[in-house]
Amino acid sequence: MSSAQTITEVLDEAIRALTLLDLNKLEHLEHRVDEITAAASVNPNGNLGTILAKKHLFAMILQNCRANLNALHRLHGSNTGDQWAH
Repeated sequence: MSSAQTITEVLDEAIRALTLLDLNKLEHLEHRVDEITAAASVNPNGNLGTILAKKHLFAMILQNCRANLNALHRLHGSNTGDQWAH
């Protein structure tokens, strides 16, 4: 399987993780993308430009989602605390 295909599969997994609001899975996928990019950079036959573009896309998705998921977790925590206060 090519690195570009693997990155595409990682992006598909990221969409599933976003659906489940699974920040841990997203961070795990980020590490996989880093490993794939490192492997592709030493492979002269790889399409590094495509892989780097997809890595950049994944990084943007993760950056936006991390902030949103953290806000949702804080909101959920404060709502749970409010329920016990009443």
